[in-house]
Amino acid sequence: MQSIGFAFPVQPGKEQIIREVSNELRTRPSEFQQSRQRAGVRLERAYLQKAPDGSSLVVAYVEAQGGFSDVVRSYLSSGLELDRYFIQKNSEATGIDFAAGPQGPEPEVVGEWVASGATERQRGLAFAAPLQPGMTEVARRFAQEAYVTRKAEMTESRSAKGLIREMVFLNQTPAGDLAVVYLEGADPVEANRQFAASNTVFDRWFKDQCKQIFAPFVDFDQPVPPNEEMFSSTEAAAPV
Repeated sequence: MQSIGFAFPVQPGKEQIIREVSNELRTRPSEFQQSRQRAGVRLERAYLQKAPDGSSLVVAYVEAQGGFSDVVRSYLSSGLELDRYFIQKNSEATGIDFAAGPQGPEPEVVGEWVASGATERQRGLAFAAPLQPGMTEVARRFAQEAYVTRKAEMTESRSAKGLIREMVFLNQTPAGDLAVVYLEGADPVEANRQFAASNTVFDRWFKDQCKQIFAPFVDFDQPVPPNEEMFSSTEAAAPV
């Protein structure tokens, strides 16, 4: 099972289309199940994020048997009315021609932490943050150190805040590279608030590294605004 985190800009005034799509998925559960089973999608969560300049992003986290391109191709080739609707409306909201097929590099997992012994899925939160130009390789090295080399410290930090999962994905886009972060736990918004207030050795190091990597307006000493959850699939109750 692959984890996929991605974000797309929403065109001005098109946020309601994202809400419409989310509502449509909820009200057509049998078609949704057929669509996602065909695509190998096990878990799907989407959020609407407001940027400081007033623009919007749709940020999503998906777990599937294949990668992002495989999932999109399944929707394009399925012939299901719901899949046609899903592609059309997302293209309308973002201005991206999804009907032309996947474009650009796949979202890249650069950081992954999952709590040992977690048996049930919990609440999620996803957000995106732009990298400073030229900092992509620095971000990859930082993620390797934080999530692999210093995994024990990562576990202590995140477990203390009630998290069971943290994933970081690199999205390379024509507008610049950005990171998509997915948190999961009993209360990921509260966990993020605790992280912002924390000055433990590891958390302080982590946030100081982020200051070098992300755009100047990204400040992890302040809680990330709780993005509006658009959709969370009923498979959220499935075992980890």
